[in-house]
Amino acid sequence: MTTQTDKLTHRCDDATKTSCKNVFWLVAMVLYVPFVGLCVNFEAFMPRTILVQLLWTVLLLLPYILLRKRFLYATAATLLFVDGFINLFHWIILKCPLNASSIFVFLNTNFNEASEFMTVKMTPLLLLLVLYVILYVLTLKHTPRLAFRTKSEIIVWSVLWIAAAMFFAENIVNGRFLRLAVPDVERAFISFYTESKAYNKLKKRNLYDVDAEITSTDSTLVVVVIGESCNRNHMGIYGYHRETTPRLESRNDILAFNNVISANSNTLSSVMLFLTENNMDRHLSVDSCIHIFDVLHSTPYKSYWLSNQSPIGLWDNGVTNLAYNADVVSFVNVMASSSMESTQMASFDQKLFEPLVTALSGKEKNKVVFLHLMGCHTQYNRRYPFSFDKFKGAEDKKGKNIDAYDNAVFYNDFIIDSIFSLLANYSQLHPDMRISALYFSDHGENVYDEGDYCGHDYSGKIPHANVEIPFILWCSESQNAFLQSEGAHLEQSLHTPYMIDDLFHTILDLASIKASCFDSRRSLVNKDYDASRKRILEDGNYY
Repeated sequence: MTTQTDKLTHRCDDATKTSCKNVFWLVAMVLYVPFVGLCVNFEAFMPRTILVQLLWTVLLLLPYILLRKRFLYATAATLLFVDGFINLFHWIILKCPLNASSIFVFLNTNFNEASEFMTVKMTPLLLLLVLYVILYVLTLKHTPRLAFRTKSEIIVWSVLWIAAAMFFAENIVNGRFLRLAVPDVERAFISFYTESKAYNKLKKRNLYDVDAEITSTDSTLVVVVIGESCNRNHMGIYGYHRETTPRLESRNDILAFNNVISANSNTLSSVMLFLTENNMDRHLSVDSCIHIFDVLHSTPYKSYWLSNQSPIGLWDNGVTNLAYNADVVSFVNVMASSSMESTQMASFDQKLFEPLVTALSGKEKNKVVFLHLMGCHTQYNRRYPFSFDKFKGAEDKKGKNIDAYDNAVFYNDFIIDSIFSLLANYSQLHPDMRISALYFSDHGENVYDEGDYCGHDYSGKIPHANVEIPFILWCSESQNAFLQSEGAHLEQSLHTPYMIDDLFHTILDLASIKASCFDSRRSLVNKDYDASRKRILEDGNYY
């Protein structure tokens, strides 16, 4: 005979089973976006995302569990849906979670360009978004009967809330709450607000009109490839004992200058020198000196800035501020919310191939294209795909760092060689166009070359490893012939001392631009180049 207690127990069991089934739809909706992210781009996916999303779900359900009002559940589910919808959209379009960099780029992107890009991605976008909306509808339809009444319910929810509280408290105490304990969307908007305030503090000035003219009637293309943290002493082409640059070494159409240095050991200081008329001898202010885009805008040249560096953050704001003076700006690295965070993420330099091809397809007679690489920046093991993991086997930290750095150089060899090959093929199609491609690094990197240290920071006297950089020039046949006709003898200048704070003048020379701010004595490719200049470094010492 069935007792009243048995009936009640049976009803509770059925209710529990139903509730569990209904919870499934909520969990499925919450985990759908991380799952799509994992499938779309495994290397950009952070496993902690799942934990963060689940813990915030637990917190959002708290009002519903305590008060048992269905609208509170619907509110929580809707908030989770909107958050996921935004992030899912971003995962599909840019193959990474929403972050401050992508918001910054979106707000500074031409609408027509964005629309064209979106059209290409529309089919998979719509399909995945429709599936997500269906999950949301099912989540609202099947409201779980979550409560805080029975002993087991009290234990379960208490454990979950305590776990969430401990997780958040631990991240707060260690100063990483925003970075590691906040969902991607909320973190992106908070970081964007913070980083934008710092960026907007930079004084933006109007482009200066410069007395400049193109002295050649030839169509001209100059590609300036700005490397990152590359120490030439780790490159096989410069005598390193490992085969880190086999592709460049196999080329017979490049010139590798072996006595070129940077004055600075950080990107911002270096870029603000070599892209302006400023140098270590003059010490002009950023606001008063003429920069490369002032000159290019004063001529028929079209300028491009294509970057795999972060567009926003403490280390990048100054460069980005300058870069946005170019006619066309494209940041392909939108995987992080700050400069610091971008160094922890894998955004490979081959992403720049597509926008470079697009730039080359333009019909302009004269153009200068800047490519800003992530190069060999720390974290070294994040700078190359797994297929370039050539040097390995070290067991200690020092050996592992050297292996990772050399792999980054090995991948960088592939990038630079690919750019040169692309331009060589382009030159075959445009034999009359004068084409130059210059690769160098903004600064070097001390990878235990001097002392037991890895990085480009220093104290006291700057290590030579921090400033000894590659400087490699590729020219088309027509450009080679032109430079020779101008009296340049580059093959005899491979050992000539040069410092890239004068690069401004070399770029103008390659582009056949003569301007009031141009000094032929500071151009490495000019017959008037003055090699007697003393090279003073940022620490005040001469090299």
